[in-house]
Amino acid sequence: MKNNHEVVVDIWKSHSNYLAKKSVELKAVNIVDYMANLFCPGPYYYYIIDSPTLTLDLVSDSVGTLLGIEPEDFSLEKLVNAMHRDDLDFFMRCEDVVAHFLKNCIPPEQMVNYKINYCLRERISDGSYRLFLMQTLTLKTTEEGALLKVFGTHTDISHITTVNNHRLSLIGLNGAPSYLELDVFDDHLFDDFVPYTYQPSELSFTKRELEVIQWMAKGLSTGAIATELNISIQTVFTHRKNILRKSGVKNTSELIAMCIRKGYI
Repeated sequence: MKNNHEVVVDIWKSHSNYLAKKSVELKAVNIVDYMANLFCPGPYYYYIIDSPTLTLDLVSDSVGTLLGIEPEDFSLEKLVNAMHRDDLDFFMRCEDVVAHFLKNCIPPEQMVNYKINYCLRERISDGSYRLFLMQTLTLKTTEEGALLKVFGTHTDISHITTVNNHRLSLIGLNGAPSYLELDVFDDHLFDDFVPYTYQPSELSFTKRELEVIQWMAKGLSTGAIATELNISIQTVFTHRKNILRKSGVKNTSELIAMCIRKGYI
């Protein structure tokens, strides 16, 4: 069974020519120039990814203060491991959608004109979790549009909100159009988008998903569950769809049987 870091690497590699094959030297970078395009209303850390090797060329000292990881020890694997388990499915789908958009929906020369935004909970130095705004910018690509260098920054926004809207925004720079608050689990997000299929390293339902499962086990309809949980019918429908996808079962009967075996209900 692959771990979560290995799964997201597989997602990136599933998109043809998304990651360049050969690294290039990182020239002098003026971090201030890139930060000017980013929204950082709180404590933040940043890094630069060498996409061919999926290693980090640069890591800010502030990662130590925020996450309790020394800059020289920080890696993409440790970043993934710091994410809240309930946000991992959202993170992986965002990365899948972003890769599809950059490779299939815009010309290669436009890749540097998009800022990628979404939120995740990350474990900080004291062991608790806080909500971070994750923003990435493509610094350099090959002529064919394969990623060479990517700049990323994560800002603690827990003092502004602790609620993750679970939406992805693709913000156009230099006149490029923007695509805001995308539902990455929408089956019709892109006409030709086929989500990467993977088996999580461990079955992980969110607290809300477990509540939905428990009401499903009692035989309640989607509408009745929405009333019990005081949420919309569409939200319940989305939860049910995500639950079936995560569990790998075909129908509600198989789901309930599996959840009983595993002690979820």
